[in-house]
Amino acid sequence: MYRNVVKNMKVKDDLYVGGTLQGNVLPFTSGNVWYVDSTNGSSSYTGKSWDNALNTIQAGIDAASAGDTILVAPGDYAIAAAIEITTNNLTIIGANRSCNDYKTLVYTTAADNLVEVDANNVSIIGLGFSAAGGNGHGIAIAGTTASYKLYVAHCRFDGWDKTGYGIKCDDTQDQPDLTVEDCLFRSWATGAIYANCTRGVFRRNMIWVSASGIGINFVQTGGNRPDSMAYENYIIGSNSSDTGIKIAATEPTDGTLLVANNVVTNCNLNITQDKSDAGVVNNGTYANGAAFAQVDPNAG
Repeated sequence: MYRNVVKNMKVKDDLYVGGTLQGNVLPFTSGNVWYVDSTNGSSSYTGKSWDNALNTIQAGIDAASAGDTILVAPGDYAIAAAIEITTNNLTIIGANRSCNDYKTLVYTTAADNLVEVDANNVSIIGLGFSAAGGNGHGIAIAGTTASYKLYVAHCRFDGWDKTGYGIKCDDTQDQPDLTVEDCLFRSWATGAIYANCTRGVFRRNMIWVSASGIGINFVQTGGNRPDSMAYENYIIGSNSSDTGIKIAATEPTDGTLLVANNVVTNCNLNITQDKSDAGVVNNGTYANGAAFAQVDPNAG
Protein backbone atom coordinates (compact mmCIF):
# COMPACT_ATOMS: atom_id res chain seq x y z
CA MET A 1 0.00 0.00 0.00
CA TYR A 2 1.18 3.48 -0.79
CA ARG A 3 2.58 5.37 2.19
CA ASN A 4 3.99 8.65 0.88
CA VAL A 5 2.14 11.92 0.80
CA VAL A 6 1.69 13.86 -2.42
CA LYS A 7 2.74 17.42 -1.82
CA ASN A 8 0.93 20.40 -3.33
CA MET A 9 -1.95 18.29 -4.65
CA LYS A 10 -5.22 20.23 -4.70
CA VAL A 11 -8.34 18.91 -2.95
CA LYS A 12 -11.48 18.21 -4.98
CA ASP A 13 -14.71 17.90 -2.97
CA ASP A 14 -14.71 14.54 -1.14
CA LEU A 15 -12.06 12.95 -3.34
CA TYR A 16 -9.13 13.88 -1.10
CA VAL A 17 -9.53 14.75 2.54
CA GLY A 18 -6.64 15.85 4.71
CA GLY A 19 -4.02 14.76 2.18
CA THR A 20 -5.43 11.24 1.95
CA LEU A 21 -7.31 9.21 -0.60
CA GLN A 22 -10.32 8.48 1.61
CA GLY A 23 -8.22 6.92 4.34
CA ASN A 24 -5.35 5.71 2.15
CA VAL A 25 -2.27 7.89 1.98
CA LEU A 26 -1.72 9.29 -1.48
CA PRO A 27 1.24 8.00 -3.49
CA PHE A 28 4.30 10.14 -4.00
CA THR A 29 4.66 11.31 -7.58
CA SER A 30 7.53 13.12 -9.25
CA GLY A 31 5.56 13.41 -12.51
CA ASN A 32 2.66 15.54 -13.62
CA VAL A 33 -0.84 15.32 -12.16
CA TRP A 34 -3.83 15.22 -14.51
CA TYR A 35 -7.40 15.92 -13.45
CA VAL A 36 -10.55 14.25 -14.79
CA ASP A 37 -14.12 15.30 -13.95
CA SER A 38 -17.08 13.90 -15.91
CA THR A 39 -19.44 16.60 -14.63
CA ASN A 40 -17.44 19.82 -14.89
CA GLY A 41 -14.61 18.84 -17.22
CA SER A 42 -14.24 19.35 -20.94
CA SER A 43 -12.29 17.78 -23.79
CA SER A 44 -11.05 21.30 -24.62
CA TYR A 45 -9.50 21.89 -21.17
CA THR A 46 -5.85 21.40 -20.28
CA GLY A 47 -6.39 18.79 -17.58
CA LYS A 48 -3.87 20.54 -15.32
CA SER A 49 -6.25 21.54 -12.52
CA TRP A 50 -9.76 20.80 -11.27
CA ASP A 51 -10.93 24.05 -12.85
CA ASN A 52 -9.55 22.83 -16.19
CA ALA A 53 -10.24 19.11 -15.81
CA LEU A 54 -10.64 16.77 -18.75
CA ASN A 55 -13.98 14.97 -18.96
CA THR A 56 -12.95 11.35 -19.69
CA ILE A 57 -10.47 8.95 -18.13
CA GLN A 58 -9.12 8.05 -21.57
CA ALA A 59 -8.32 11.73 -22.20
CA GLY A 60 -6.35 11.85 -18.95
CA ILE A 61 -4.43 8.71 -19.89
CA ASP A 62 -3.71 10.05 -23.38
CA ALA A 63 -2.36 13.30 -21.91
CA ALA A 64 -0.15 11.57 -19.36
CA SER A 65 3.43 10.38 -19.65
CA ALA A 66 5.33 7.74 -17.70
CA GLY A 67 5.43 8.61 -14.00
CA ASP A 68 2.27 10.74 -14.04
CA THR A 69 -0.81 10.48 -11.82
CA ILE A 70 -4.42 10.82 -13.00
CA LEU A 71 -7.00 11.92 -10.43
CA VAL A 72 -10.62 11.04 -11.25
CA ALA A 73 -13.38 13.00 -9.51
CA PRO A 74 -16.62 11.46 -8.26
CA GLY A 75 -19.08 10.85 -11.07
CA ASP A 76 -20.30 8.43 -13.73
CA TYR A 77 -17.98 7.64 -16.63
CA ALA A 78 -19.85 5.94 -19.47
CA ILE A 79 -17.68 4.34 -22.15
CA ALA A 80 -18.57 2.82 -25.52
CA ALA A 81 -15.10 1.30 -26.01
CA ALA A 82 -12.49 -0.02 -23.60
CA ILE A 83 -10.22 2.42 -21.75
CA GLU A 84 -6.76 1.60 -23.09
CA ILE A 85 -3.62 1.94 -20.97
CA THR A 86 -0.41 1.57 -22.97
CA THR A 87 1.84 4.03 -21.08
CA ASN A 88 4.14 2.59 -18.42
CA ASN A 89 4.26 3.79 -14.81
CA LEU A 90 0.85 5.45 -14.54
CA THR A 91 -1.25 5.82 -11.39
CA ILE A 92 -5.03 6.28 -11.72
CA ILE A 93 -6.89 7.21 -8.54
CA GLY A 94 -10.65 7.48 -8.13
CA ALA A 95 -12.80 8.67 -5.25
CA ASN A 96 -14.02 5.37 -3.79
CA ARG A 97 -13.46 5.16 -0.05
CA SER A 98 -13.59 1.36 -0.20
CA CYS A 99 -14.55 -1.48 -2.49
CA ASN A 100 -18.19 -0.88 -1.53
CA ASP A 101 -18.38 2.64 -3.00
CA TYR A 102 -19.77 3.91 -6.29
CA LYS A 103 -18.36 7.44 -6.07
CA THR A 104 -16.29 7.04 -9.23
CA LEU A 105 -18.07 4.57 -11.54
CA VAL A 106 -16.95 3.39 -14.97
CA TYR A 107 -19.62 1.54 -16.93
CA THR A 108 -19.88 0.24 -20.45
CA THR A 109 -22.65 0.88 -22.96
CA ALA A 110 -21.32 -1.77 -25.36
CA ALA A 111 -20.15 -5.37 -25.35
CA ASP A 112 -16.52 -4.61 -24.62
CA ASN A 113 -13.94 -4.72 -21.86
CA LEU A 114 -13.98 -1.80 -19.45
CA VAL A 115 -10.19 -1.40 -19.21
CA GLU A 116 -7.35 -2.95 -21.21
CA VAL A 117 -3.84 -2.77 -19.76
CA ASP A 118 -0.84 -3.35 -22.01
CA ALA A 119 1.84 -1.59 -19.96
CA ASN A 120 4.11 -1.99 -16.93
CA ASN A 121 3.91 -0.50 -13.43
CA VAL A 122 0.30 0.65 -13.65
CA SER A 123 -1.76 1.29 -10.49
CA ILE A 124 -5.56 1.50 -10.50
CA ILE A 125 -7.04 2.58 -7.16
CA GLY A 126 -10.49 3.57 -5.95
CA LEU A 127 -12.60 3.02 -9.07
CA GLY A 128 -15.88 1.17 -9.61
CA PHE A 129 -16.52 -0.90 -12.74
CA SER A 130 -19.90 -2.06 -14.05
CA ALA A 131 -20.51 -4.38 -17.01
CA ALA A 132 -24.26 -3.76 -17.01
CA GLY A 133 -24.19 -2.53 -20.61
CA GLY A 134 -22.67 -5.60 -22.24
CA ASN A 135 -20.37 -8.60 -22.04
CA GLY A 136 -16.64 -8.13 -21.45
CA HIS A 137 -14.02 -8.18 -18.72
CA GLY A 138 -13.59 -5.51 -16.06
CA ILE A 139 -9.81 -5.25 -16.52
CA ALA A 140 -8.18 -7.28 -19.30
CA ILE A 141 -4.39 -7.47 -18.90
CA ALA A 142 -1.68 -7.78 -21.55
CA GLY A 143 -1.94 -8.37 -25.25
CA THR A 144 1.17 -7.74 -27.28
CA THR A 145 3.80 -8.27 -24.56
CA ALA A 146 3.99 -9.26 -20.90
CA SER A 147 2.66 -6.60 -18.52
CA TYR A 148 4.60 -6.30 -15.26
CA LYS A 149 3.47 -5.04 -11.85
CA LEU A 150 -0.16 -4.10 -12.26
CA TYR A 151 -1.58 -3.02 -8.88
CA VAL A 152 -5.37 -2.92 -8.36
CA ALA A 153 -6.80 -1.86 -4.99
CA HIS A 154 -10.02 -0.54 -3.40
CA CYS A 155 -11.98 -1.16 -6.59
CA ARG A 156 -15.44 -2.62 -7.13
CA PHE A 157 -16.26 -4.94 -10.04
CA ASP A 158 -19.95 -5.61 -10.84
CA GLY A 159 -20.53 -8.14 -13.60
CA TRP A 160 -24.35 -8.16 -13.68
CA ASP A 161 -24.15 -11.85 -14.67
CA LYS A 162 -22.58 -10.94 -17.98
CA THR A 163 -20.02 -13.22 -19.65
CA GLY A 164 -16.50 -12.29 -18.57
CA TYR A 165 -14.13 -11.96 -15.62
CA GLY A 166 -13.67 -9.05 -13.25
CA ILE A 167 -9.91 -9.25 -13.89
CA LYS A 168 -8.66 -11.37 -16.79
CA CYS A 169 -5.03 -12.32 -17.45
CA ASP A 170 -4.00 -13.10 -21.00
CA ASP A 171 -3.50 -16.73 -22.08
CA THR A 172 -0.38 -16.09 -24.16
CA GLN A 173 1.37 -13.19 -22.40
CA ASP A 174 2.49 -13.27 -18.76
CA GLN A 175 1.52 -10.70 -16.12
CA PRO A 176 4.28 -10.99 -13.50
CA ASP A 177 3.74 -9.43 -10.06
CA LEU A 178 0.05 -8.72 -10.50
CA THR A 179 -1.42 -7.62 -7.15
CA VAL A 180 -5.16 -7.38 -6.45
CA GLU A 181 -6.14 -6.40 -2.91
CA ASP A 182 -9.11 -5.02 -0.99
CA CYS A 183 -11.44 -5.28 -3.99
CA LEU A 184 -15.02 -6.51 -4.35
CA PHE A 185 -16.24 -8.76 -7.16
CA ARG A 186 -19.91 -9.49 -7.66
CA SER A 187 -21.90 -11.47 -10.26
CA TRP A 188 -19.39 -12.19 -13.02
CA ALA A 189 -20.91 -15.09 -14.95
CA THR A 190 -17.52 -16.56 -15.89
CA GLY A 191 -15.52 -15.66 -12.81
CA ALA A 192 -13.97 -12.95 -10.64
CA ILE A 193 -10.21 -13.36 -11.25
CA TYR A 194 -8.55 -15.36 -14.03
CA ALA A 195 -5.08 -15.80 -12.55
CA ASN A 196 -2.69 -16.84 -15.29
CA CYS A 197 0.42 -15.05 -14.07
CA THR A 198 3.78 -15.37 -12.34
CA ARG A 199 4.06 -14.17 -8.72
CA GLY A 200 0.46 -13.01 -8.53
CA VAL A 201 -0.88 -11.88 -5.16
CA PHE A 202 -4.64 -11.85 -4.40
CA ARG A 203 -5.46 -10.81 -0.86
CA ARG A 204 -8.30 -9.43 1.27
CA ASN A 205 -10.81 -9.48 -1.58
CA MET A 206 -14.56 -10.09 -1.21
CA ILE A 207 -16.00 -12.27 -3.95
CA TRP A 208 -19.58 -13.33 -4.71
CA VAL A 209 -19.52 -16.18 -7.22
CA SER A 210 -22.26 -16.56 -9.83
CA ALA A 211 -24.13 -19.84 -10.38
CA SER A 212 -21.64 -21.35 -12.83
CA GLY A 213 -18.69 -19.05 -12.14
CA ILE A 214 -15.30 -19.31 -10.45
CA GLY A 215 -14.00 -17.01 -7.71
CA ILE A 216 -10.24 -17.23 -8.30
CA ASN A 217 -9.21 -19.42 -11.22
CA PHE A 218 -5.54 -20.46 -11.13
CA VAL A 219 -5.16 -21.53 -14.74
CA GLN A 220 -1.43 -21.39 -15.50
CA THR A 221 -1.85 -22.12 -19.19
CA GLY A 222 1.15 -20.25 -20.52
CA GLY A 223 4.28 -22.14 -19.56
CA ASN A 224 5.92 -22.11 -16.15
CA ARG A 225 4.19 -19.37 -14.13
CA PRO A 226 4.80 -20.26 -10.48
CA ASP A 227 4.79 -18.63 -7.07
CA SER A 228 1.37 -17.03 -6.75
CA MET A 229 -0.59 -16.50 -3.52
CA ALA A 230 -4.24 -16.16 -2.55
CA TYR A 231 -4.82 -15.41 1.12
CA GLU A 232 -7.37 -13.79 3.45
CA ASN A 233 -10.03 -13.66 0.73
CA TYR A 234 -13.74 -14.06 1.55
CA ILE A 235 -15.66 -15.98 -1.10
CA ILE A 236 -19.33 -16.93 -1.08
CA GLY A 237 -21.07 -18.96 -3.77
CA SER A 238 -24.59 -19.75 -4.91
CA ASN A 239 -24.31 -23.52 -4.28
CA SER A 240 -25.01 -24.26 -7.93
CA SER A 241 -22.20 -25.38 -10.25
CA ASP A 242 -19.78 -22.74 -8.96
CA THR A 243 -16.22 -23.04 -7.62
CA GLY A 244 -14.64 -20.77 -5.00
CA ILE A 245 -10.95 -21.30 -5.81
CA LYS A 246 -9.95 -23.57 -8.68
CA ILE A 247 -6.42 -24.90 -9.15
CA ALA A 248 -5.90 -26.46 -12.57
CA ALA A 249 -3.76 -29.46 -13.43
CA THR A 250 -1.44 -27.09 -15.29
CA GLU A 251 -0.10 -25.63 -12.04
CA PRO A 252 3.69 -25.53 -12.77
CA THR A 253 5.16 -27.37 -9.77
CA ASP A 254 3.74 -28.84 -6.59
CA GLY A 255 4.08 -26.33 -3.77
CA THR A 256 4.65 -23.23 -5.91
CA LEU A 257 1.14 -21.98 -5.17
CA LEU A 258 -0.01 -20.82 -1.73
CA VAL A 259 -3.74 -20.76 -0.95
CA ALA A 260 -4.03 -19.98 2.74
CA ASN A 261 -6.35 -18.43 5.33
CA ASN A 262 -9.24 -17.98 2.91
CA VAL A 263 -12.88 -18.34 3.93
CA VAL A 264 -14.84 -20.01 1.13
CA THR A 265 -18.42 -21.16 1.59
CA ASN A 266 -21.62 -22.20 -0.17
CA CYS A 267 -19.92 -23.07 -3.47
CA ASN A 268 -20.55 -26.41 -5.12
CA LEU A 269 -16.77 -26.82 -4.87
CA ASN A 270 -15.20 -24.49 -2.32
CA ILE A 271 -11.53 -25.19 -3.12
CA THR A 272 -10.60 -27.78 -5.70
CA GLN A 273 -7.30 -28.80 -7.25
CA ASP A 274 -6.51 -31.15 -10.11
CA LYS A 275 -2.82 -31.45 -9.37
CA SER A 276 -1.66 -30.92 -5.80
CA ASP A 277 -2.87 -29.55 -2.50
CA ALA A 278 0.68 -29.01 -1.22
CA GLY A 279 0.18 -25.26 -0.92
CA VAL A 280 -3.48 -25.31 0.16
CA VAL A 281 -3.38 -24.76 3.92
CA ASN A 282 -5.42 -23.43 6.81
CA ASN A 283 -8.55 -22.48 4.88
CA GLY A 284 -11.87 -22.38 6.70
CA THR A 285 -13.71 -24.58 4.21
CA TYR A 286 -12.26 -26.95 1.67
CA ALA A 287 -13.07 -29.22 -1.28
CA ASN A 288 -16.69 -30.29 -1.79
CA GLY A 289 -19.12 -27.66 -0.55
CA ALA A 290 -21.85 -30.29 -0.12
CA ALA A 291 -20.19 -31.14 3.19
CA PHE A 292 -21.24 -28.06 5.14
CA ALA A 293 -18.32 -26.04 6.58
CA GLN A 294 -15.89 -28.85 5.93
CA VAL A 295 -12.63 -28.12 7.78
CA ASP A 296 -9.44 -27.95 5.78
CA PRO A 297 -7.59 -31.21 6.44
CA ASN A 298 -4.32 -29.34 6.00
CA ALA A 299 -5.17 -26.81 8.71
CA GLY A 300 -2.39 -26.26 11.19
